Amino acid sequence: MVDFCWMTGGKQGSGIDSALSIFSKMVMSHGYYMYGYREYFSNIKGMHSFFTVRVSDKKVRAFPSIVDLAVFFDNESVFGETNKRGKAVQNGHVRDIKEGGTIVIDKKTDRSKIDRKDINVLQIDFDGILNQTAKDTGVPMTDLIITKNIICTSISAYLLGIPENDIDEAIKGVFKGKSKKVSDINITVTGNTIKYAKENGLKPIMTMPALPKKDMLYLEGFTATAIGKAIAGCRMQVYYPITPASDESFFIEAHPELGIRVIQPESEIAVVGITTGASIAGVRSATSTSGPGLSLMTETITWAGMTETPLVVVDHQRGAPATGQPTRTEQADLSFALHMGHGDYGKIVVVPGSIEESIGVTALAFNYAEKFQLPVIVVSEKALTQASLSMEKTDILKIKDDYRIDRGKLVEKGGENYKRYEFTDDGISNRIKLGDPTAIMWMTGDEHDEWGHISEDPDNRNKMMEKRTGKDALILSAIPTDEKFNVFGDISKADLLAVGWGGPSTTIAEALKPNMAFLQIKLMQPFPTEIVGMLKSAKKVVCVEQNISSQLGQHIAEETGIIIDNKILKYNGRPMRYDEVADGLDRVMKGEKKVVLNAY
Repeated sequence: MVDFCWMTGGKQGSGIDSALSIFSKMVMSHGYYMYGYREYFSNIKGMHSFFTVRVSDKKVRAFPSIVDLAVFFDNESVFGETNKRGKAVQNGHVRDIKEGGTIVIDKKTDRSKIDRKDINVLQIDFDGILNQTAKDTGVPMTDLIITKNIICTSISAYLLGIPENDIDEAIKGVFKGKSKKVSDINITVTGNTIKYAKENGLKPIMTMPALPKKDMLYLEGFTATAIGKAIAGCRMQVYYPITPASDESFFIEAHPELGIRVIQPESEIAVVGITTGASIAGVRSATSTSGPGLSLMTETITWAGMTETPLVVVDHQRGAPATGQPTRTEQADLSFALHMGHGDYGKIVVVPGSIEESIGVTALAFNYAEKFQLPVIVVSEKALTQASLSMEKTDILKIKDDYRIDRGKLVEKGGENYKRYEFTDDGISNRIKLGDPTAIMWMTGDEHDEWGHISEDPDNRNKMMEKRTGKDALILSAIPTDEKFNVFGDISKADLLAVGWGGPSTTIAEALKPNMAFLQIKLMQPFPTEIVGMLKSAKKVVCVEQNISSQLGQHIAEETGIIIDNKILKYNGRPMRYDEVADGLDRVMKGEKKVVLNAY
């Protein structure tokens, strides 16, 4: 069995940013699965980035807090760095190498400063390899600095026992579509790296036998969300730039074959105004943002609630509040998404727990929005948005083939007596497209009657409020169980039930012991009634989430009256690692009520 974790890093803007995808595609071409994640500071250039990839012959969806192999060409990645006040900016990654693991550093780095006798330290001459490449290609050394990422990935592949021919083929595949000159330079760098390793006695630290090749895609979280929108028939994406959500809109804009038009107006308020306008005209439309942007969209989202306009908003959470941590992850927007805006109105809040689920959950959000005529908030997070994995094409095609567009009560003709907000038995009125020649439609953010005319009649007000907020029972009966939650393990036999949501879900699932179970909640609002029985039947329950206040725990208490005293929390901006979660679960089993995780 092959299962190991790899890391590289360096200064932002040094070319290291593409190392994750290059290495990932290299191991994928050798028949292996991967799961990757990138960490970076919230500046453009100069600060520290690092990238982690877990590789296995089985599907993997979580990371440990230590790595088997790391390659760095700068001192700061190895030893850390401090700011002008002497405070640590980052503590270096020599501490992240597992016992018996290997670190590869530049020849100029002083290895005597590495105060660990339990790891293997190898050195290579990055500049020497680039100098040789400059001689071989005639390209100036200054233009080759950026190819240090190729040295990092090539030496890693060599040390893992991947044959040289396979490494060359992988590099060619990565740079397919680039100019021949660019491809040839990178292949030359690869050849010189392996030649250096052999001439200097570096030997592979393991063997990765070639596996049958699979038809896989390198998929990032924001890409999965975009694919979900395309599968759902979304035709317009409106956004205002914000980290980390912008990656999704950039991807859609770069791929017109998805059939989604991208618009960037002047503000978040304009974003939701255009999105709701497109929806009223009959176009499936959406937006993606992060916490600060979602805050600014709130008033117009409540307008969609008042006018029963289908609306899909994806919130790629980041560190909060205020500007918070623009490039770090957190699960601190749940309470806001649930209670967003002034007044009461119908709304659905759904949460994917993996990159794969991001495809399906996002696609289903459009059906929910149109079938029940209300806003749907898809709550994602940076830990998913900027994670990456190898996903077989057949898995994506299955999601696409299984999906059925459901536009609800969208009718072709309204007719002379059409009432946009007609009272019905199920609380859902017929909806027409703007411009229907057979009917007149009035819409206003004020309270209105069945036709859409402004009304302050108290009886009408009661009926309309009950209509907009009374759809929960219909929603809960219409949405299948597997779209509401997932259960891992047997709750009836478990000594501990972990309850969580979103990005940590795959991590929690991997951290479970045989005497534990995990309830992953995907439908947050309206809250699934089946969960009450699960929680009451469990011997011991713990909430596991990435915020300081246990927002899921608060939500469960509000919806069910059940208080979950045990908590495992993490709020340092870094994603959960499965070994630290496993330790937290053990500590709760031993009696600790609150465990705060802090792995980097």
